[in-house]
Amino acid sequence: MADSLRRWIRIVGGSLAGSSARNLSTDEAADAFGLLLEGEGTEAQVAAFCTAMRAKGASADELAGFAKASRERVSFPQLSPKAVVVSTSRLGKSHSPPLGLAAAAMASAAGAPVLLQVAPHAEGAGVTIGDLVVRMGGKFTADPKNIEAQLEHTGLACWQAVGIGDGWQRLWRIEEEVGLRSIPDTVCKLTAPEGVRLVVPAMPGPVLGKAGDAVAALGHQRAVVMQGMEGSVDPYLCETTRGLFLAEGIKSPLRLEPMDLGLFGDSEPAQLHEDRLEAAVLATKKALAGVDGPELQVSLLGAAILLRLADLSRDFASAVALARDAVEAGAASRRLDEMLAE
Repeated sequence: MADSLRRWIRIVGGSLAGSSARNLSTDEAADAFGLLLEGEGTEAQVAAFCTAMRAKGASADELAGFAKASRERVSFPQLSPKAVVVSTSRLGKSHSPPLGLAAAAMASAAGAPVLLQVAPHAEGAGVTIGDLVVRMGGKFTADPKNIEAQLEHTGLACWQAVGIGDGWQRLWRIEEEVGLRSIPDTVCKLTAPEGVRLVVPAMPGPVLGKAGDAVAALGHQRAVVMQGMEGSVDPYLCETTRGLFLAEGIKSPLRLEPMDLGLFGDSEPAQLHEDRLEAAVLATKKALAGVDGPELQVSLLGAAILLRLADLSRDFASAVALARDAVEAGAASRRLDEMLAE
């Protein structure tokens, strides 16, 4: 009801009487976001809550609570213990092509089951992995049984965890109408099966500790939070990629130096076509064909992160070698073709 949501707006934004804003506890945050997903409150109240959260800044407890409320409303596929979930943003990439699909195909061909978690892109946003999958002739589904079968058959799948119900559709529409990235996009990335090996992107800035605390609170023992290009899961080629590695609940800084792994480039991947979606297709095909260039290098590094997280290599250097072998044998390209044909 409107009064229920108004209570949380007053807490996170400060009331008309001038009281100070405060953070919500995990349980309070779960209750508040549950109301949003159930369609409670007016659209003005939803916009006010999201704007107040953006202005205040969400705490780790709040992020965990929001994601728990979202997770309770999703039927997840059963995944193997070694499976890695790559959770992506609705914002996509605008200045360079997304290469997460190529990286996932390489890692999968090298032995790591990979589930790409996508959602429809936001209005006016860049190209997402979901956009790319559809453009290349594939599809993504919200059916967990279908995903289980696909992972069993190919070791690579793409699915949509959130956004099916009216509550999510309203949240995304209001977020786009307001024009500010807010809680819905962040929660979308954090809604993953409890305990899975998770890769989640983070925007630039001092948010890694908070993001790591939220991921740990959601039950993930092994995870990578990375500040990739344009807030994506694509590592940088010409500079250090910063992130956080969570191993058995212990957080440590992640600093990926491409040159230390034998990966070199004079520039980050560029758009190879005036249409950004077509550019993404060309970049993905170029990387999987093993054509030397920034597309291949970035994809190899992205695959290495997935392989390391799946415990299929002792270090990133050997993980890069595994991914390169999968490309040179043609296995990575075949793996993507198999997924698209499902």
